[in-house]
Amino acid sequence: MSAFDTIQATAMSRNAGQDRSRWAALPPGMGGLTRENSLHGMARDMMGGMGPGVDLGPVAMSADAYVFLLQDTIMRLREAEARIARQQERIDHLETLSVTDELTGLLNRRGFMDAFRRELAAGRRSGVGGVLVMIDLDGFKSINDSHGHQCGDWYLRQVGQVLKDMVRAHDIVARLGGDEFAVLLTGTDRAQGFARAETLAAEFNAQSCQWQMTSLPLRGSFGAEAFAATDQEEEVMRRADMGMYRAKRAGKAARR
Repeated sequence: MSAFDTIQATAMSRNAGQDRSRWAALPPGMGGLTRENSLHGMARDMMGGMGPGVDLGPVAMSADAYVFLLQDTIMRLREAEARIARQQERIDHLETLSVTDELTGLLNRRGFMDAFRRELAAGRRSGVGGVLVMIDLDGFKSINDSHGHQCGDWYLRQVGQVLKDMVRAHDIVARLGGDEFAVLLTGTDRAQGFARAETLAAEFNAQSCQWQMTSLPLRGSFGAEAFAATDQEEEVMRRADMGMYRAKRAGKAARR
């Protein structure tokens, strides 16, 4: 054997060993593939996708080429999965923004209505209702006029945090817009719910918050309405609103 033949034989032996090691390193779950059939078919499918009229015949490819095609396909699949995951995260983020009040981080009106509907649906299964509390702040306009909108925004955030701190984790607090808030006391009967609503109103109106060197009282008018599984959310909110406005008129009359 000539020196050239010896070098060529050595190279062919090394390539064969590399082909076997690469084949052995294929991802788990692909051990059933064989170089002679599955990879060959994959190569034909991939290359055949170049367009109609391409007849590859018996594709003659080295094991290196087969493995490269397989690895390239796996890489592209993983990249596609990563893109889909990022897109889903973006969709979830946008959905969260659509139901969240940007200023306070509470649910907005849309998010609250969705939550109320889910609570009514759960009540139809369990037979347990709850109490809706509507809150309209008193004197908020004067805070904005006297201390500016930056203070007004801060005050609204304080209101939201105080309300969250005063209810249970599974109760629902929302800012419906402007200086109007709502609290859904879930999983409670009428008597207990009204008692909790009265406590909530008394404790809220007894608090204040500090803006710079000024103490600002927390003041609001509260209206409560019990709801059962058969109620409609719009009607419950209408009745709670009526109670809240009655409380606001009574409060104004008492301050005269």
